[in-house]
Parts: sequence; structure tokens; C-alpha cells
Amino acid sequence: MRLPTTQSADLPTTKPEGAHAVDPAGVARPATALCAVRAHLRFWFVVVAGVGLDLWSKHWAFATLRQGGRRVLIPNVLEFHTTLNPGALFGLGASRTGLFVVASLLALALVLWMFAQCAARRWFTHIALGAIFAGALGNMYDRVFVKLVQFPPNSGHYWTLLSDDGAEVVLQDYPPDADAAVRHVSRTLAGELAPVGCVRDFIKVSQKWFGGGDLWPWVFNVADMLLVGGVGALAILMLRDRRPATGPAKPELDGAPPKS
Repeated sequence: MRLPTTQSADLPTTKPEGAHAVDPAGVARPATALCAVRAHLRFWFVVVAGVGLDLWSKHWAFATLRQGGRRVLIPNVLEFHTTLNPGALFGLGASRTGLFVVASLLALALVLWMFAQCAARRWFTHIALGAIFAGALGNMYDRVFVKLVQFPPNSGHYWTLLSDDGAEVVLQDYPPDADAAVRHVSRTLAGELAPVGCVRDFIKVSQKWFGGGDLWPWVFNVADMLLVGGVGALAILMLRDRRPATGPAKPELDGAPPKS
């Protein structure tokens, strides 16, 4: 007597996260991060934590020190120095807020595309991409929501534009609070006051060259650190992935299976 057999297709199957998918041609291909819960948790945790820390630190620095404020943390090494940057890196392209916002949106879309194409097990890459996304989002927030005018022109001091009735302009010192000064300026004296998006910077490395100029004269913020750190980590990963295939296999830095 023959016993009934059970077809393998009828058995319940599960696919562990990070397992390789199989296309119709029968060729195995790695599962992508887009379908992996752990990959999303890593990526979005870094994004939320990074943006939260960046925005909180900017608010704290300007609420405590206001514009141009300075607090030395380590003499001749590290200090807080609040500045407003209407440009991009190193102050380039001042007042081109719309261009920077569009560039930020394109960068965010590129990071999301890279994450979707990334293998599910490459956890270090997920973290690096999350840091880049958080940094770009933090600085884009400033350019969209911190719209200020500079008065007097070329003075480096920025104000919030409260009202403009054509004859008089009302300005409030940034950041606006109960102690912020308010100025009423005639339209003739004020001239053209076009609000521009400003990025809030406050971290300064004050190490000097043997008593000369600053080793790093630019002021930056947490978002800049996330961007530079994430791009640097991706560059290291790309260089590692381009190593010659000959020689003994080395363990992968971010959890991907070793190459054969």
C-alpha cells in the first residue's frame, strides 16, 4: 500500500531576514534593505536621532549665546561660537536658498535610492546612509524655516522681519524671545531686505598653527558632522569593496557575507 505523499510546495516556508531571493531564472540575488525590517530600524533610528540632536543643539546654542556668542570649552582647541550662514559649505553661494533646498531634496532622494538598493545585511552602510540623510535634512530645515534679513547690509547681523508696510520696516533680533531687541527702520534706510534661509552653526575648532591662524577657521554644526562622517564611512566601504579578489577572504565590516 502506497502512503500519500505531501508536495513540498504545500509545506509552509519562511524566509529569514537577509536571505537571498531567487529570480525567475533561478539565480540567487541578495535581499535588499527595502524589504528588511531591521535595515529600516537601523536607518530610521539614525535619521531621527541625528535630526533631533542637530535641531536641539542649534536651538540651545542660539538661545544661550545668541548671535556672535562665544563659550570656550577647551582653551585653544574647542569652543562654541554662534554664526548664521546664508550659504553652503565654507559660506559659498550666499543667499541662493532655493538652489540649496532643491539640491538637498535631490540628495535625500539619492540616499533613499541607495538604501533601497543596498543589501539587507550591510548594517554599516545603513548607518552611514542614515547619517547622511539626517545631516542633509537638518540643514535643509534651517534653510526653509530660519528665514532672516541682514541689517545693516554686509554687517553680518541677522534679524527676523516682522512687518513691512512700505514706509517702515519692523525687525526683531534673532533668535526671537522676550529679550530680543526690536527696531523700526524707515524703508529708505532699510533698502532691499530679502529674507534668506540661514544655517545655524556653533561648533568651532580653534587650534592654531604655531600661534598663527586657526587650523580650521570655519564654524559648523551637528548636521555637518553627520554629513562628513557618513560620506567618509561610505568612501571607506567603497574602497574596501574594490580590493583585489585574490588572497584570503577578510571578514566584512558591515555584516555582508565574505566574497569568494
